[in-house]
Amino acid sequence: MGRLPSAILTGLLLLAAGEARADWDDQPGFGFTGDFLVSAADAPCGVGTPPRGHFPPDIPTVGPFQIVTLTVRQDPNRLCYVFGQIAEAPVIRVRQGEDMFIKLRNEITDPGALDKLVVPGHLDDPNPPIPTQAGFHPVLPAMHHKATGTTNLHLHGLAVSPMAPQDETLKTCVDPAVGPARCGRREFVYHYRIDQAMPAGLYWYHPHVHGEVQAQMLMGLSGALIVEGPADDARRAAGIEDRVFVVRQSQDLDAPAAAPATGDAAGPGGEPAAEKPHARKRRRSGEQVDTADEMACSATTGTDELTLNGAVVLDGDAKDADLAHLEIGAGRKQLWRVLNAATDSFLDLVLVDEAGKPLPIAIAARDGVPLSNDSGNPLPPETTVAAQLVPPAGRLEFYVDAPAPGHKAYLVSQAVDTGCAGDKVPERRLAYLTSVEPAAPAVATAMQIPATPVATGTVPGPFTGLLARKTDRLRTIAFAEYPHPGSDDLNDFYIFERKPGAVLRPFEMDAPPTITVNAGTTEEWVVENWTNELHAFHIHQVHFRVIEVDGKPQRNPELLDVMTVPTAHSTDVTKARAPVVPGKIRIKLYFPPELAGDIPFHCHLVDHEDSGMMGVIRVLPPQTALQQKAELGPVDILGNPPICRSPEEAADASAGRP
Repeated sequence: MGRLPSAILTGLLLLAAGEARADWDDQPGFGFTGDFLVSAADAPCGVGTPPRGHFPPDIPTVGPFQIVTLTVRQDPNRLCYVFGQIAEAPVIRVRQGEDMFIKLRNEITDPGALDKLVVPGHLDDPNPPIPTQAGFHPVLPAMHHKATGTTNLHLHGLAVSPMAPQDETLKTCVDPAVGPARCGRREFVYHYRIDQAMPAGLYWYHPHVHGEVQAQMLMGLSGALIVEGPADDARRAAGIEDRVFVVRQSQDLDAPAAAPATGDAAGPGGEPAAEKPHARKRRRSGEQVDTADEMACSATTGTDELTLNGAVVLDGDAKDADLAHLEIGAGRKQLWRVLNAATDSFLDLVLVDEAGKPLPIAIAARDGVPLSNDSGNPLPPETTVAAQLVPPAGRLEFYVDAPAPGHKAYLVSQAVDTGCAGDKVPERRLAYLTSVEPAAPAVATAMQIPATPVATGTVPGPFTGLLARKTDRLRTIAFAEYPHPGSDDLNDFYIFERKPGAVLRPFEMDAPPTITVNAGTTEEWVVENWTNELHAFHIHQVHFRVIEVDGKPQRNPELLDVMTVPTAHSTDVTKARAPVVPGKIRIKLYFPPELAGDIPFHCHLVDHEDSGMMGVIRVLPPQTALQQKAELGPVDILGNPPICRSPEEAADASAGRP
């Protein structure tokens, strides 16, 4: 089938107010030829969309001094990472103990197309400013970001330095092909040092220019990265294939409702305020989070569109013909690596048979880290039939067995209740699996149904012994969200350290760090959610262990880099004046000296992050800590001004000029 004329392609980008959408994936397989999308001068991101059952291209293990070049190119309705001439984000594989070089080049030609993805609706009745009242933390409105087309690269989950030329995301960027030169360059070579102790598993990469993350990801910018080690060698020797599933989002249908004017307002459908957590009467003892003026429950949130390896996923009980069809040799296993690269959609994964009965899977790793105890000793895969919640940015790696000949197994994401202000997340079938005769006999008789490999001889990593470490400090970090004052139908999002005198300020690129600690510090954070929707807490560079969820101790807490934070609730839903109780998790973190620098933490519902729900923890290197915690200047860490500010603006700010 021939390529669509450019005018028709442009017309496919139909954008409704209040809706973020990139209609590049509506017809899986349409116009697709060959094995992968191929970039060309008249079709920078290729022609057509991948069919269901497609898998992304795989870059063989990156060797020493090999440079992987990723070029960001743009069609009228999508962005893509181009590797060579392949216009699909490749799965990048790198070995433990190797250096990795990635050259990122920006060829975005129409930054305005990114702005069109997030067009706020208009309110006939403007939102009032959030009132400042005694006993409550003041709330400052956000300044919403206009797309510039600048981009950069974040390697999510890797414990590498937050300093350039490694995983520095606050100042390092590359300019588009048009417009002002805010970054001063069109390409940048990242040099990552993958430590021998880096856990072998699934990580990923995506842009991280604050204010533009959602638009760039919705238009297609994200990809998988796998760190490999001895366990992968053992898996291959046992004849076990791995498969990479990248779930993306191409649509965001948020349609926020304004908060009620008083605590007595009725909710959607006319239900009494007593059923709405944030319509409670305010508490006035000490400094509290203002929950009465926060975003209210809504009946108008939409169902976002997801893709699996580039092909659209249907909602509900899809027919087999509308699913990815996967095959596995009879009597064999496969390792499935699932990346939730959606901008704000949760997954709840389960494998079921034709009758819907859950089938066992063997969980090998979460968030890139193989299961292990606090001493770093590897644990065998955990066999379970329970559904596995995977928040935005989360990863799950698990072994599946071939179904019996003539039978099928279905990979399903169950419906997720994200809270009364959250998006609708329905049940979705993602793929179905059948068994076939193996193309070749097993490697050895004893391996015809190979035992699941377990890593051996693990090198202690920076987070080994985390639970045994003495806690140096306890902090409380809080999520909150409010309607943006004015006629634009926008919301402002906040993450802040809740303490006396705290002010709720949306994140700004040139602001001082939210928190400053010495390298070598171990802390416990209680992360509170004062809102009516789920959030996904993430911190760069660092893996943490979740000790408690809503006050309940967690058995065998795993090392994670993103964690769902439950919604707020009331102590008594039958009483309109009952106080609001935040949902909360308690985590333990360690900040090793090799990760000194500025480390972002934020909600990984990236529209929340873009709209202010981000902070920075500055980890002072040992020599700086010995100098009485001397503050690092804005260009001490990297000689480049913060993103979103011109060099002239940065120079004015450093000189104290307005």
